[in-house]
Amino acid sequence: MEKVSLSEDKRYFEDFMKQFLDLVDPELSHKYKLPEDREAAKLIANSLHTINRFIYTQSSKLKGLKCMTRYGSADYFSEFHKFWEENNKQILDIYVNDEKCKEVAESLESNYRPFSPSSIVDVKGLSPQQIANTRLFTAIQDFGFGLRLDYYSLARQRPYLFNPEEISRHPEYTNQLLTQLGVSDYQPDKRIEWISRCARLLVDRYGGTAFNIGKVHNYDVVAIREALLKANIGIDAKNADMFLRDMQELQVWNLKRFEEVSVASDMNTMRIALRTGITHTRVPLFSSFMDVFCYHYSAVDETTAKAWRRAWELWRELPNNHSVTSPAYIDYLIYNMGRRCCRSKRRRCEVQCSRDEQKRCILNRFALPNCGDRCIFKGICDEASKNLNPPKSISIFGKYGWTTAYSDEGGGLGLRC
Repeated sequence: MEKVSLSEDKRYFEDFMKQFLDLVDPELSHKYKLPEDREAAKLIANSLHTINRFIYTQSSKLKGLKCMTRYGSADYFSEFHKFWEENNKQILDIYVNDEKCKEVAESLESNYRPFSPSSIVDVKGLSPQQIANTRLFTAIQDFGFGLRLDYYSLARQRPYLFNPEEISRHPEYTNQLLTQLGVSDYQPDKRIEWISRCARLLVDRYGGTAFNIGKVHNYDVVAIREALLKANIGIDAKNADMFLRDMQELQVWNLKRFEEVSVASDMNTMRIALRTGITHTRVPLFSSFMDVFCYHYSAVDETTAKAWRRAWELWRELPNNHSVTSPAYIDYLIYNMGRRCCRSKRRRCEVQCSRDEQKRCILNRFALPNCGDRCIFKGICDEASKNLNPPKSISIFGKYGWTTAYSDEGGGLGLRC
């Protein structure tokens, strides 16, 4: 029988087992050691197989069972998927922390000077119809990262790329639009479908322009949001609110019930919500590879919107406050604080702005004139939370989504990128 020899790195697995056992029986953890290499190899193989089977394998127990998503039903991915769907929020203890929301509200009252992003967003030369079309076609995409080109600038250069009637007549324009924005190789199948559906919707129901959506729904925020969510064009509540926010901010529409529009959750607003603690979690969030079908991403996304709304509500309750009339009016502030001040590896609570950085800072010039080169939430984030990162998600459907990655008792298979 051939000798089995494991490298010294087997200690990482032994440490993993000790950490796991420590949660169950600290005494057993203290005593635990891997057996000799031949037996250790068997133990490690069987342990990893069991973990993989639970999280990533579609077992026979799930035969005939379906889960519901906002795009329709799908087969369960694994036993973990079924378990995670029903229990993720309770396990991670995700909720809005009122005490932290009040601290954030007090800081906003002390530091924030309301301003309109319309003063720095360049839409010159574009008609209200063009602004509405451009913003809707980009809002439905949920890119999750910075674009190569400003879409309003692109709309000035190539207006036909955002014209619903032109897109309907020339389907090749969808590829051109994604190429110009620099995202043609990022989930193009679903993006092309969403653009095509959106163009057909605007032509069939709204006279060929997103501008008419406001009039058709009496400029009511809730009615417009509901219509967009039911349209099946790839837009969710977060992106609908982003669209509504910009239509109000850029004075395309004068909306009713604008206070119903929330801060849009994205990587930046979620990062600050987690670090300040207004969005509470029991432990740091899991990798997207563990979050099968994006349940805890969705829970954090939803809770973050509620948390920023709660901070706004408490701000309005402060004596003699100077609060804004909708949570949407602090969206630009929080988003840019996440992009510029509270980044993944560099935090303004630890590293002050240089003098040159402060001169170039849009937030300092327009919204936070007295921030003193530091984050206005310094002191709210504690040592345990200031390094927290927001979740990411893997698409459920699409060419590289969860539903293309099923495995079974035969092993192997999975996601191919």
